[in-house]
Amino acid sequence: MTGLARALLLTALLGTSASAQTGGTPVETSPVQLSPEKQATVRQHVQREHPPEARTGGPVTVGMTVPESVELWGLPQDSVTEVPATTSYKFLLTGKTIAVVDPDSRKVIQIIPN
Repeated sequence: MTGLARALLLTALLGTSASAQTGGTPVETSPVQLSPEKQATVRQHVQREHPPEARTGGPVTVGMTVPESVELWGLPQDSVTEVPATTSYKFLLTGKTIAVVDPDSRKVIQIIPN
């Protein structure tokens, strides 16, 4: 058995073991929060770029699902270099609030006061 075949087999076995331990249900991990320094970078980006305000039909809160009709904007590169998991996060602006959104689930994961 080659090293690659062994690695693939080990990965498959570990994946099966992890699923068995959780009853076959995927484990939901907590979203990665942006640090205060990275939040400041996002605020500066918003002030510089002036993205249009989103119309969400009400206040934006952590955990809410953003409607598909609302356009999401990419985070500035400086805000994502420290934590690679946040590179896919997007944001929207509404009033004095910047909401960081997981684009896959469209859930708000963090509010940054602007």
